[in-house]
Amino acid sequence: MSAFDADLIIAGAGCAGLSALWHTMQQPNEHRKVIVIDRDFEVGDDRTWAFWGTRDAPFAHLAEQTWDKLRVRFPGWETVGQLQRPNGKSPSGRRVYSRVRQRDYDAAILHEAARHPNIRFVAQDITGFRDDHTGGVVELPEGELRAPLVLQSTRLSPSNDAVPARHPLLQHFGGWEVRTQHPIFDPQVATLMDFDTDQFDATAFFYVLPEARDRALVEFTMFSPQARDAVFYNNRLRDYLERLGAGAVSIERTEYGVIPMDDRRRDQQWGEHVWNLGTVGGMTKPTSGYTFQRIHAQARHLIDHWANGTTPTPLPPPSRRYRCADKTLLNILHHHPEHGRPIFERLFGTSSVDDVLTFLDEDSTLVNDARMLTKLPWAPFLRAGATEIGAHLLSAVSGRR
Repeated sequence: MSAFDADLIIAGAGCAGLSALWHTMQQPNEHRKVIVIDRDFEVGDDRTWAFWGTRDAPFAHLAEQTWDKLRVRFPGWETVGQLQRPNGKSPSGRRVYSRVRQRDYDAAILHEAARHPNIRFVAQDITGFRDDHTGGVVELPEGELRAPLVLQSTRLSPSNDAVPARHPLLQHFGGWEVRTQHPIFDPQVATLMDFDTDQFDATAFFYVLPEARDRALVEFTMFSPQARDAVFYNNRLRDYLERLGAGAVSIERTEYGVIPMDDRRRDQQWGEHVWNLGTVGGMTKPTSGYTFQRIHAQARHLIDHWANGTTPTPLPPPSRRYRCADKTLLNILHHHPEHGRPIFERLFGTSSVDDVLTFLDEDSTLVNDARMLTKLPWAPFLRAGATEIGAHLLSAVSGRR
């Protein structure tokens, strides 16, 4: 009799855990037992995920709305960019910016899983993880569950949690889904960033995903070390909508969130048989907070190994130049937030929205990256870059002692 309770355990049923579950259901593995563990499995509705990609991107079929034009705005000027084909060539067509609601994402995956008798759901709190000599162990209040492979998205590896961040920034936001008295939105254009606002000694902007002339999700977002309370975001949103001429506003749903933007490297492995998914596995891009597509790339990578019976490997890291660029920008935003808006203004003033998205995808060419970055304000980047290089060298020397 096997010492394992399942062939695979997915610990955590948030975005990353459900992504892994979805990818297991795309494999011909009905004979293999899968256990999903979380406190509960209620369909949520307190967040949305936005991402860019072609219409055949993972979970794009769940998007209730897409846009192929994005607005970026600064005091005194704005630009609207038409999204193009990724890297100028794709059989799947143009990029679009998509929005998926949590309620649709959760419901679609959980509904499909209910049709698979090899998938079992366990509603318990997760108290810990460990490796034994043959597999991974999930510790629960009522005992333990074991599998040859455990994918978890609930907590940082102890080694990561013990390392302090050099640049402990957060992306924090508050948002309203609103219906307005007056038709103030353009449903054909999403506003990626509207920097025409007080920066509050940080980097701050509004974000607008319009559904109709009088309906939209409007968020106020900041990059800074501390999050604010709901009253702060609500006041910013109320003032912004009043400035746009919204008239009476009906708030249909609210969402508030905090996304880590710090510079710590997140381990993709907890141990030999326990792997970290999503944000705890380093899938959040530090300088933008975008995570959705990265989660699915990692989940698909690990599940492909599991389905084929091969030993999992980490998802290959992006080029070092992107890591360097992230750390340098985090340094600036942390220590000199007054440079935040000017940097983004120069970036979008000298490069197309489409090129910026390709850079954020970490899928651009070295030549295009260099062309974009050389147009940015050089002084703060030189200072921050020198500081980061010095910190890296010091860390390397300390590590050899």
